[in-house]
Amino acid sequence: MKLTGKDFLNLTRRYPWPGRFVSAGKTLGLGAVALFLWGLASPAAAVTVNQPAPDFSLKSLSDVQFDLSGHRGKFLLLNFWATWCGPCKMEMASLEKLHRHFQTQGLAVIGISNDMFGARVVVPFMKAHDLTFPVLLDPTLEVSNRYEVVGLPTTILIDREGNVIGVLNGAEDWATPKTLRYFESLLAVPIQANRSSD
Repeated sequence: MKLTGKDFLNLTRRYPWPGRFVSAGKTLGLGAVALFLWGLASPAAAVTVNQPAPDFSLKSLSDVQFDLSGHRGKFLLLNFWATWCGPCKMEMASLEKLHRHFQTQGLAVIGISNDMFGARVVVPFMKAHDLTFPVLLDPTLEVSNRYEVVGLPTTILIDREGNVIGVLNGAEDWATPKTLRYFESLLAVPIQANRSSD
């Protein structure tokens, strides 16, 4: 059984932010600058569910190179965010709980910071909020533009083979029992059963 974007649509209890889920067959789209500033997004762009996630390389806070293609074999939850983004701050504690719960079970929670001042502002933020999940720096928005991220936070779930399972726009509570059950079910699927048949 292969879990799809539809499963991802229902995995969380949403905060009261008018973001939108993107399900299988749909894509993220361009929105107004005002929507970007308020952490909102509107439908239609580049990351397509059930298609390969665009490859990229970024430096982490500890100056280690991260290559997306080098992380096949585990599920990746990419969270595009910034320290100045109010909705992003709302979901950080629950993202950290998700990270701590599943980090040894095959799910990697990875933050991608859009802060133009990079580590100078991200490191103090991480320390102040007791966050330990890995964070990559994208100060020039190169990767964010490649993924056509137009609202923060935007979260993208990638399967073990590098395909996009789902995209969420807006802040989420990542630590609800329903969310944890979703990821437990996802991780319980045997690796071969998760592969698409040709």
